[in-house]
Amino acid sequence: MVADSGFSVMSPTKLSIVLPVRDRQHEVVERVEHVLEGLVDLTDEVAEIIVVDDGSRDETQDILQELHAKYPQVRIARHDRPRGMEAAGQTGLERATGELVFIQESDAEMRMDDLRRLLVMSEDESVVAARAESRQEPLAPPLLRRLRQWGTDKHTTVEIRTDVSAPCSVQMIRRPHLQRLSAPKGKRYWLEGQTDRIKKVERAKVGVRLRNEAKR
Repeated sequence: MVADSGFSVMSPTKLSIVLPVRDRQHEVVERVEHVLEGLVDLTDEVAEIIVVDDGSRDETQDILQELHAKYPQVRIARHDRPRGMEAAGQTGLERATGELVFIQESDAEMRMDDLRRLLVMSEDESVVAARAESRQEPLAPPLLRRLRQWGTDKHTTVEIRTDVSAPCSVQMIRRPHLQRLSAPKGKRYWLEGQTDRIKKVERAKVGVRLRNEAKR
């Protein structure tokens, strides 16, 4: 069962951001406000954020209600039991009103650089779906050595990572083309991608036609 909260009738938006979460009472406020602040710098378009609570058992649900009261553009959906991040993303997609829908694939903070790359791609209207995937690499040792040689303490004010984080990925889907991106028999469609690059999945027929005409 999926419960909706904060889903009053509202005008269609240009952008929808889907964030799946589970048991993130100590992080969800920071994650949502991180996206809200990032959108101010990235675009002037009207945007909504759909947070899908995948059956949290902590205080995440109550905190999300407070977020919606503070930010009306933040909308909430909830699974009554954990169903997985893929199902949460699908729930957000079904409830999105934006022409462009961006879906965070994992229960992690959205990287605004990935969103920026997809927004740039969306300017080409022949791109109907894409996926950005990246990972946070540890700080390079040569950079640390240079900071120390310069006699600064900057190397002590940054987080030193010795590990490589898991990849973080965001999907972009252009809603007018959603039906033809769907798999047969209503199966969910998820884009394939490769680390550290964006893979264009499908281009509109007009793009193919223009290329064919150019070859004549």
